[in-house]
Amino acid sequence: MQILLTLFIFSIGSVFASFLNALMYRLDKEYKYPDIFTKPSHCEKCNKQLKNYDLIPILSYVFSRGRCTKCNSKIAIYYPISELVLGISFALFFLNGASWFMYIILIFLFCLCYFDYIYRAIPQVPTLLFGVLGVLNLIILSMIKGELVLNATISGLLLLLGMSVLLIIMYGVKKLNFRDGFEGLGSGDFLILFSLSMFLSTQQFWVMFWVSILLALLFFIPNSILGKMNLKSSLPLLPFFTLGYVLVVVYGEIIFEYVQSVLMM
Repeated sequence: MQILLTLFIFSIGSVFASFLNALMYRLDKEYKYPDIFTKPSHCEKCNKQLKNYDLIPILSYVFSRGRCTKCNSKIAIYYPISELVLGISFALFFLNGASWFMYIILIFLFCLCYFDYIYRAIPQVPTLLFGVLGVLNLIILSMIKGELVLNATISGLLLLLGMSVLLIIMYGVKKLNFRDGFEGLGSGDFLILFSLSMFLSTQQFWVMFWVSILLALLFFIPNSILGKMNLKSSLPLLPFFTLGYVLVVVYGEIIFEYVQSVLMM
């Protein structure tokens, strides 16, 4: 029974990912209401309306071999991968009894990943809104516990300070732009990291950060060897922060204990 329920939760996650991807696309293309919700799904290239069998998360991509069934144009691999990732994330959260608030954070990060993947940049308004939610979270927790709750905010500030100093040393002050950040790391990445520190404990935050960096390196190194990327390539970091968040929510304690045992050997 639990297996069937887990598969159902996975399906919900993948379907929700498909819906969110379509919604982010329409927001990006400035669709007007009510078209943003009511206009039938269509191919981005030929603009032909898609059939129901073209909209099955993950499977439609596999069956069509990653191409539009109307014009044969390639479909971005981001879509099936994101559907698979959100489906698995929902299933893992369900199996580990994650709170509803953790799903909200995940969905917020997932939506922003779309823009980071497409533009290597994150919209300012939702990024700032995410920070506001972090502040509200700290205020509510402080009111409930009757004492000041900061979670990993201090660690977040120290990390941002350390990264800023390091990047200034690497690139120089001239390449610092408070709107776009530095080469390879924009201001949106800074704000997302800081906002996440308001939701996570200090232990969770540092595990999330280093796991995210490790995942980014595991992606970058083989692509660099194959000649697809180099040190000047722009790498979207938010998807890796999102994966790091999922892993720390589900396996954070296990990862921390393992690292601790290795360091004490």
